Amino acid sequence: MIWINPTYESLRPILSDPETLIRRATLIHQGRNKLFVAEAEGLRLCIKAYGFASAWKRFLYRYLRSSKGWRAWQNSQRLMEAGFATPEPVAYIQENAWWGIRQSYYICLYQAGQTLYRWGDQSLPAIEQEVIALAQFAARLHEANLLLCDFTPGNILLTEQDFALVDTNRMRFGHISVHQGLKNMAGLWMQPEAAALLARTYAQARGANPDECEQIYTVYRRRFWQRFIHRHHLTDRITHRDLDGSTYTYPFNTTIR
Repeated sequence: MIWINPTYESLRPILSDPETLIRRATLIHQGRNKLFVAEAEGLRLCIKAYGFASAWKRFLYRYLRSSKGWRAWQNSQRLMEAGFATPEPVAYIQENAWWGIRQSYYICLYQAGQTLYRWGDQSLPAIEQEVIALAQFAARLHEANLLLCDFTPGNILLTEQDFALVDTNRMRFGHISVHQGLKNMAGLWMQPEAAALLARTYAQARGANPDECEQIYTVYRRRFWQRFIHRHHLTDRITHRDLDGSTYTYPFNTTIR
């Protein structure tokens, strides 16, 4: 089964055989899910090939629940319709068997931009305007009743125009309270001064009390990182290697003090 954005209908012969396209693509991430970049008819495409943890997940996403790729396909379109940037969806492909999903692929245009991992060890003056812009962006997103559940540094790209959201398969729709919005941003990498500015700017954009929101955000962040440290058996910092090969370190012990 294949769903194609009408704008890219000319790509159907190529997309109908995703494995052939992948064989001439460049692998940029390998985990349970794999990310590839490929060129087709002058377009740069990003291909996400989904892996499945178990046979049960294959059955679940075939019969009982929308697959991650299908949700990414739908949610990205919903974001664009609401005026928010996300890589334009090109196609969703799902190969089925009677026992479940054999393989699925989500394909979109490649989106250039910087992830926010680099904020981790930056002092506030270096990123102040970006922090303000993100707070205002998040406020607009939440006021539009859209919440990206994985609002993390790797899923927010700073582009030349604004911010773009990627990995959109987990979203919530409906009223988003200020508290829910603050909690949603708890996993961002930044030092306490930048976090305070983010919370206060977000509060102002949503007509809330900046002092209260700063305090609430501090609590949410502390809880998030304490759980993260315990779950991953970490001590005082985390290091991330980005898709472009850049390495960023976040000394989170200064965040939860």
